[in-house]
Amino acid sequence: MSAYFDSALLVKAYCLEATSPQAIALLRAATPPLPFTHLHALEIANALRLKRHRRELTEAELGTALRHLQQDVDSGVLEKPDYELPEVFATAEELSAKHTVKTGARSLDVLHVAAALTLGVTEFISFDLRQRALAHQAGLAVQPQAIPTQQS
Repeated sequence: MSAYFDSALLVKAYCLEATSPQAIALLRAATPPLPFTHLHALEIANALRLKRHRRELTEAELGTALRHLQQDVDSGVLEKPDYELPEVFATAEELSAKHTVKTGARSLDVLHVAAALTLGVTEFISFDLRQRALAHQAGLAVQPQAIPTQQS
């Protein structure tokens, strides 16, 4: 695994958002399997359910999105990696202490970058400016070079 996709970017592949075309193009260019951590599993499913709560998705659309997510896990496009959660949290604490004052990264942003580092990936894919700054300062190559101007 050489690329780590942020949850918010992955959500765009399962429900239509303004920047879904750019997210899907990045996903298609990636070589599976893509890491699918405990963080991804909770955050993506919860984001989709929140969209239903906000009436941005119908019940049928939510069901379809969750089924497609599970199909990608079952088919190996997304893969649950072997890693130690305590190591991810220890790395996250180090990243927070060193970079959060400068980057403004939120807790989940820090945890995702820590997971990427723990997994030994070399590339971090995100549209989130704070998370991208943190990933860059942590030594990861950040993609895409230019982020879409409309974020959902």
